[in-house]
Amino acid sequence: MFEEPYRWMEAVSTRHNYVQEKLKMGQPVLAVPYNEGLLIFGFAPQPGKIFEVYDRIALGGVGHPADVERLRMNLLDMAHLEGFNRSAQDVTSARLLQFGIAPALKQNFEEIQRAPYIIRMLLVELTNEGHPNFFRMNYDGHWETFKNGTAIAGEEKVMDWLQKEIQKQPFATYSLDQALQQACKLWDESRKLKSDDEAKKDIPETLQEAFDQWYLEGAVLTEKSARKAIYRPLGNDEIERLKSSTA
Repeated sequence: MFEEPYRWMEAVSTRHNYVQEKLKMGQPVLAVPYNEGLLIFGFAPQPGKIFEVYDRIALGGVGHPADVERLRMNLLDMAHLEGFNRSAQDVTSARLLQFGIAPALKQNFEEIQRAPYIIRMLLVELTNEGHPNFFRMNYDGHWETFKNGTAIAGEEKVMDWLQKEIQKQPFATYSLDQALQQACKLWDESRKLKSDDEAKKDIPETLQEAFDQWYLEGAVLTEKSARKAIYRPLGNDEIERLKSSTA
C-alpha cells in the first residue's frame, strides 16, 4: 500500500490530523523559572500530568493517560540505566530526548501500521550549576529547547500563544508565589483561545471553578530546600495562597 512515496506522505499527514484531533481536550502545562529554581504547573480533570523523572528532571504531559504513563516509565528506565552505567551527572534531559525518547517516538509515528502516541511532553531540568533548562517534545519525536520557560497544550495555537506570553514575563525575578500567580493567570487566559465549542464544553467557566472541580498539579525544582531531593510537589499552603490570591 505504501510503496509509492506520496501514499506514505498522505498516510503520515492523516496521522498528524488524527493525533491533533485527539489532543484537543488536553489542558496546558506551563514550566517557568523563578528566583529560586523552576516551577511546573497545570490544572486537569484527573491527576497524572506532572512527575519526577530523575534527581534534577521533571516531566509534564498532555494527551492519553496511558501514553503519558508508558513514556514516563520509558524515561524512568532510561534515566536509571544511564545513571547506573555512567553517573548521575550524565543523566540530562537533552540526552534522554536526543538519544532516547525522541528517536523512539519518531520511529513509532512513521510506522504507519502502528498506533501513534497521543501525547505532548515537556521536560524541565535544574542543572548542577543551578540553571534551568526547558524542553518541549511533540508526538512525532520533534523537540525544541527554550531558555526562559515553555508550555504544552492540546491545541497548537494555545501552545504558541502561551510560549509568546511566557517570554514576555520576567519569571526569573519572581518569587514562587508571584510565579504561581502569573502562571495561573496565563493558564486562565489561554482557555479563551479554544477553537470550538466542543473543546470548551467541559472546561470550568471560571478559575475558581477550576480550583473546585479540577486537580491543580504543580511541583518545583529548587536547591533551597530542607530535603536532599530538589524536586517537591506544591504544598497545600502554597495552593491555598494561590487560590486566595485569584479569588
